[in-house]
Amino acid sequence: MKSKTLRSGVAGLSAIALVLAGCGRDDAADTEVAGVTQEPCPEAVDPEKGCIYLGAITDLTGPFSPIGAPMIEGSQAYWQYVNENGGVGDYEVDMVTHVRDNTYNETTHSQEYREIRDQILMLAHSMGTAHTNGILDDTRQQNIVTVPASLGSNWLFEEGVMEFGTSYCAEAMNMVDYAVDEFDAASVGAVHFPGDYGDDAANGAQLAAEERGVEFFRYTTAPGGTDAQTAVIQRILADRPDVVLLSTSAIETGAIVGATVAQGFEGRFIGSTPTWSAGLLGSQAAPALEGRFVHAGAVAPWGHDSEGHAQMRQVAESIGAEPNDWFVLGWGASSVIHGLLQQAADNDQLSRSGLFEAVDSLAGVDTKGMFPEGAGDYTGEVNENASRENIISRVEVDSPTGLVLEEEWYVGPTAENFEFTEACYLMQP
Repeated sequence: MKSKTLRSGVAGLSAIALVLAGCGRDDAADTEVAGVTQEPCPEAVDPEKGCIYLGAITDLTGPFSPIGAPMIEGSQAYWQYVNENGGVGDYEVDMVTHVRDNTYNETTHSQEYREIRDQILMLAHSMGTAHTNGILDDTRQQNIVTVPASLGSNWLFEEGVMEFGTSYCAEAMNMVDYAVDEFDAASVGAVHFPGDYGDDAANGAQLAAEERGVEFFRYTTAPGGTDAQTAVIQRILADRPDVVLLSTSAIETGAIVGATVAQGFEGRFIGSTPTWSAGLLGSQAAPALEGRFVHAGAVAPWGHDSEGHAQMRQVAESIGAEPNDWFVLGWGASSVIHGLLQQAADNDQLSRSGLFEAVDSLAGVDTKGMFPEGAGDYTGEVNENASRENIISRVEVDSPTGLVLEEEWYVGPTAENFEFTEACYLMQP
């Protein structure tokens, strides 16, 4: 059975020792390890150290590129900082050489995976639920631990996967509970993409609406701007739900919120994790978003007051990185991987099979306030510690990324008591 999920997000750098003196490298060994070399990394800080190669397949040019690109930037900043502070034992970490663009296309994702498979120790970033599902049989055969850059509830049940953050399903439950408890909603409407992401969220929202006894409207929509959203906009205006839940990308967020408010809609909006981008601050929808939209996220915004966030901001500023909440998530996800690499190196098992064995015994780290207590613990069962908490943020156009903390680690009664038995997108509510 799959060990327990990473509670409420990702582990912070602060809790991970940056130097693993003498661990994990045997200069006399003749056995080659996939993704681990005795030769230094291409841009090595210390040419005397070997190199650990991590793979990443993300969306750099497609609809979710506003998420994928800054997440990769945050990850790369993290590993550069680690390398500058001693690396991982006798190694530095490279997450530059084997980064690939899937354009958010499942076939491309599989092709890119095949190209880098033999050169990486683990797949440290794999964007897209269906995309990652498509390669998962092979990653398990190859003993390649995979970190999805998605929040599908299916990851709770998959071996060889390091999931992080609250699932889209539980997140949507929290969105409904927040709408009922904070906005006195008697009706909610869920706008979602078809497929694993959108259906995971919409099914979770419908389950919560039934639990809370509120009227529920379900709207499926396709990616695209205002013209592509005409039908769903008209349905929202006809049904007039008190709160509209969005499980789309940021493009649809701006289009739907901007157009409905402009046409007299008086309700509120709550968006799933992927629905926000700082680019919305420059859109015509910005005033409507500031007044009507809140965001349910997997990580606290850029400006959050924690020791872990302060450390991340300091590094980002030193390299000239623009404030971006997806940068924060990329940084945090890499700190989870750092914990796994450290544990494997401590056990002299810095190999694919060694990482596979180490995942289920990773027992959590102190994140210095960046994420809730208990983050990074994979040692229990699914429902014992499945992540169920979300950051709730409001929009302020003068803030660094447009989001500021409204409520830290909100858990509604539906998600808190829900028993996961399968991926929510497979359920028939």
